Amino acid sequence: MAFKLKTPGGERTFYALIAFGIGTYIAIESSLRGDPTLIAFGLSAMVIGVGMWFNHQWARWSGIVLVVFCAGFITYKMTQRGFTLWGTVVVICGLWGAWDIWHKFSPEKIAEAGESDDKPTSMISLVLLLREPRYLEARILAPIVSSAWGQEFSGGDDAEEGCNRFVVGESPMFMVQCPEGFFIIHNFPSPYFDDTAKAADHLQELRMHKAVKNHQAWIAVDLMQPHDEAATPESFYPQIARLVAELADDKVLALFHPDSGKITAWDQSLTDKLRGPDALEVFGEMPHPPVIDVKDDDPRMAAAVAEARERWPEFVESFKRREGRNYSVKAPITVGEVTEFIWIEVIGLEPEYIHGKLGNDPVDLGDMKLGDQVEVPLKDLNDWAFIRDDKPVGLFTMKVLAAIHNANKQSD
Repeated sequence: MAFKLKTPGGERTFYALIAFGIGTYIAIESSLRGDPTLIAFGLSAMVIGVGMWFNHQWARWSGIVLVVFCAGFITYKMTQRGFTLWGTVVVICGLWGAWDIWHKFSPEKIAEAGESDDKPTSMISLVLLLREPRYLEARILAPIVSSAWGQEFSGGDDAEEGCNRFVVGESPMFMVQCPEGFFIIHNFPSPYFDDTAKAADHLQELRMHKAVKNHQAWIAVDLMQPHDEAATPESFYPQIARLVAELADDKVLALFHPDSGKITAWDQSLTDKLRGPDALEVFGEMPHPPVIDVKDDDPRMAAAVAEARERWPEFVESFKRREGRNYSVKAPITVGEVTEFIWIEVIGLEPEYIHGKLGNDPVDLGDMKLGDQVEVPLKDLNDWAFIRDDKPVGLFTMKVLAAIHNANKQSD
């Protein structure tokens, strides 16, 4: 994928993004309230985040001062208003974060990493791209995390002091503490990519292209810190994937893997795979037949369509005898100004028309969906297929589409 960012790597990436993200949020919120002090604070955090991204030492020391100041300010407020679990967790995490910034952004560590742009530390994260924002709070997330991980989690004000399984925070960022490690759940009401149109342009498969271009929000689960230093970060993907599967709903358009840049269009069948032992296998599969834009004058496609039409009597004869199964045709369906070539499960044949049901969900055909009954003219036939003796017959255009798809992946 061409829309991967070069980053400082690992935990240093995390701190740079957190500083910039929190600073942006504070700057926007305070500008709406007209608070110049907080505006300056937010802008300072944004500048520090950018400096940390590029490994500047002034940003390292400024970040430590900023974090310690915030922790001290929250502690002072709690001495006046009373201590809370959420406030205590923030202070402890802040002080730990200040030490961690001092440690990980030291010149020695950066030199040891060899300017990790060359060998970036993996970002252990999975992202759900959503068609619209989703409301979440700690109390809502706690039972979701409990169901995903099979342990009882408390959330928000219900979190008990001393408990090692809890969810705290508020959108756009929640912290999840469990015996295995420390996780972050992001819930942002904005696109994941800075330039969604540019990110979508790199995707030739139309279903994924549409998902990236049209998503308006995202939810991500990131591993921040494993408690067992001997555990490899990649070993946490099954745990993250189970939580992602539990968080998925009908607003999800696609699933994105930031570390590899891979993306797959969402289908409810992916939830079972995400709960399996090798969740990243979902990025090697396509839950729907690929929808690829092909030039009208592509000679390979013209030859494949010609062969399908020439051999159409073979399909008709087999359908009449019912000597096979899964009889399907591919033909164009038009709604408004949008036309898609889509597979149709055949339920009846006439001399000039084919009757059937949509075999997969369209990408952009209005309210049409999987299973809707349609009628298409025989003259529009593009391809056909059925199973005979457990082997597919037909699929003339699929070889062409596979070749185009593979060529596009190699060019990306």
